[in-house]
Parts: sequence; C-alpha cells; structure tokens
Amino acid sequence: MDLKKRLCQALGMLALFLTTGYATAQTMVVVADTWCPYNCEPTAKKPGYVVELLKSAFATKGQSVSYRVMPWTRALLDTQSGKAAAVIAANAREATEHQLAIGSEPIGVAKGCVFVPASSPFKYRSIQDLDGLTRVGVVGGNAYQNDFGEWLSRPENRSKTHEVFADNPSERRAEMMARGRLDGIFEDYTEMAYVLSAKGLQNQIVSAGCQSPSPLYVGFSKKHPHAQDLVATLDMEIRRMRKVGSLKDLLMSYGLEDWK
Repeated sequence: MDLKKRLCQALGMLALFLTTGYATAQTMVVVADTWCPYNCEPTAKKPGYVVELLKSAFATKGQSVSYRVMPWTRALLDTQSGKAAAVIAANAREATEHQLAIGSEPIGVAKGCVFVPASSPFKYRSIQDLDGLTRVGVVGGNAYQNDFGEWLSRPENRSKTHEVFADNPSERRAEMMARGRLDGIFEDYTEMAYVLSAKGLQNQIVSAGCQSPSPLYVGFSKKHPHAQDLVATLDMEIRRMRKVGSLKDLLMSYGLEDWK
C-alpha cells in the first residue's frame, strides 16, 4: 500500500473515532442523565458508585472513562448509534429496545417504594393500601409504573398528590416529610436511601413497602468493536470487588448495601 492510501486509511479511522465518541482507544465515553447515587454530577467529589465502578474496571485495561450527562432519551440513542460507548443504569427492556449489550451482573436494582415517617403504622402490600395516604410527594412530570401509576391516575387521588418540580426533588420531599408536610413519598429505594443517609434522616423516614425490583445494567454500544470484551471486563470487576469486599466498601461510602 502506498503512502497516500495509508494516509487516507488513517484519516478514515480518525474520523470514525471522532464521530462515534471514541476520541482515543484509551478513552471510553459513558453517558446518562443524573441519577444519584448511581451516577451523579461528573465534577462532584463523589460522581456516583457506578461511575467509580466503571473507572476501576477499565483502569485495569489501561482505559479511562469520560462520563457525560445528557437527557436520558438522547443517552440511549447516542449509545445505540455508537456516539457513546455505554449508558449507565438501563433496564433490560431499554437494552433490548436500543440493541445494547449487557452482562450477567447488574449494577443495581430499581425498586419503587413508599417512604413514610418512621412513626407511621402504614404498610404497602397492594394498591388498596395506598388509599390510606393523604399527602403523597411525587416528582412533577415523572411517569410512575404499576400500582403507583395506576393509583396516581385516579381522579379521586389528585387532591392527595403533591408534585415537586425542584432540581433535587428527592431531597426536597424528604425535608417536607421531616417537617410533617407529607405522609408518603413514591421513590426509587436506592435513590432515597442515599438521600436519607446524606441528610441524616434515615431514622426519621423509612420504607413501608416496595414494588418488584428491576435489575439495572450498564448498556454497551454494539457499534463498539470490542463490546463483548467491555461487557466481560465489567462483569469480572463486579465479581472481583464483591469477593474481596471492595464493592461493599464502595457502596457503604454512599450509604448503601449490596443489592445482592
């Protein structure tokens, strides 16, 4: 191959790297919308336990992780198209719909729960139990699933619902409950556990029951030439960290326990 052809080939590969989000072979771009404690603000001292987990896993392969925040729909589409190498905290349905490669090891579980004041006798076991709540804090504009979604859709429950549109809706609702302004909160267990630990409210607000858990994964772009290697690397790191106890230590630093 002459010099001209080699140069054209090299430029073509460079263009591919730049358009797909892989600026260098040593940098892996991962994306998501902010969902603490899975993935928090990129510049925060604690960027999220999944971000730290990814950095640990791929440092062993000589790769750095560049974590970027964007709207969730765009994060899924950018990963599907190959503009990003991976997306954080996708469920199995989202991975299938967007043709993402996932491993056998989840990076957590999404579990919608009802949180109540520690002094409350309320327990959630079925949708009928929710009728016992009179002031429920939810995230404005959020789509709730299963019992929570059905209960919220009923006209008679609109007066019982308080929507919060703040930048930090989980913190805001926890503070409202601590002041006696809410008797129920619908929220993901891991997210609220992190907030309660950070705010020192874990003894004042507790879970009164949860919906069925849904495993969460890092979804890797099948456009990446080494997608299956990336999947295997993360799976092995999760197993290694769980075995030696470093996963427990990482989760404890966020006020959490191992989802297994």
